[in-house]
Amino acid sequence: MIPLKTDKEIEMMKEGGKILSTVMDVLLSHSKEGVVLSDLDKLAESEIRKRGAEPSFQKVPGYKYSICACINEVIVHGIPNEYVICPGDIVGIDCGVFYKGFHTDSSWSIRVPTGANQSPNKIDHFLDIGKKALFKGIAQVKEGNYIYDISRAIETTVVPAGYSVSNLLIGHGVGRELHEDPEVPGMRVGKRLKTPKIVSGMVLAVEVIYAMGKSNIAYRKNDEWTIITKDGTLSGLFEATVAVSSHGSLVLTKTYA
Repeated sequence: MIPLKTDKEIEMMKEGGKILSTVMDVLLSHSKEGVVLSDLDKLAESEIRKRGAEPSFQKVPGYKYSICACINEVIVHGIPNEYVICPGDIVGIDCGVFYKGFHTDSSWSIRVPTGANQSPNKIDHFLDIGKKALFKGIAQVKEGNYIYDISRAIETTVVPAGYSVSNLLIGHGVGRELHEDPEVPGMRVGKRLKTPKIVSGMVLAVEVIYAMGKSNIAYRKNDEWTIITKDGTLSGLFEATVAVSSHGSLVLTKTYA
């Protein structure tokens, strides 16, 4: 069953989304050469708690961190360990906030600059496609559409560009639980009318989880969390929490052009 939220509850989630957006601003601005991932995690917890919220991810059984930090081939659930960020790395920050009884969820990927005279390259193009796919997916979150429409928007943006969408790692509903129904795949699954219809009260974490190479994934050895691209190619993730209220669709977490 898909949990629906009232307009009042969505307003509370909007407050949480603002907190998460501010925290993400801080984390992305600190994701620079020489920064240790574990320090980013400590920063995230501090920034979340000082705003009267709690780290959502610490409520996941067995997970003690406030963020997932995904570097290069790490596609999701990267442990914020002692890795030191290097020039040219893709850094994906995934973070959640629990505020007034509700979760919001967001992620964003950036390329760490390689020098003062850096010029756009294939990684920038790769990341631009991911952002474009997210924006197109968000545009389909409106009453009367179907989850299929979100999936199609993401898939038809990523795949024609020569990249692959993960068929196992997907978006989801979000609210009192961090992960709720419905599932929101990044690629089309089944027939449109057989997927959940989007109605007022739905709140969705729309996610673009994709790779430069093939979509196959694997767990990193000796790690129950970190998932990597099986062929070692670069990956990216972009995510926003989007609500459908009686006043229309609302993006609750910040996106970046």
